Amino acid sequence: MVHLTRQLRERIIVWRHEQNKTLRVISELAGCGISTVFEVLRLYTGTVINPNARPRGRPRTLDMQDMNFVRSVIEGEPAIYLDELRDQVYNRLHSTCSLSA
Repeated sequence: MVHLTRQLRERIIVWRHEQNKTLRVISELAGCGISTVFEVLRLYTGTVINPNARPRGRPRTLDMQDMNFVRSVIEGEPAIYLDELRDQVYNRLHSTCSLSA
């Protein structure tokens, strides 16, 4: 299913249950497929967030504070090599990072 914002999921519920719009019209308004609209409506149980869903992806290695540190290093040294940046991250945060994306 395409990632939709919470607000858009709420709008889909309103369009269907309060304004009685068709799935096709809702999919055009939301900019997604009919199957995505159907899935949002199927999961709707009073909340637009699936309580059984697992978090997507793997846990992040660096939090926002760590990312701010990385950003400040790059702004201070725009020509820094990745291995040097990795070493600074490890020395400061004691966190290992891969050089691959």
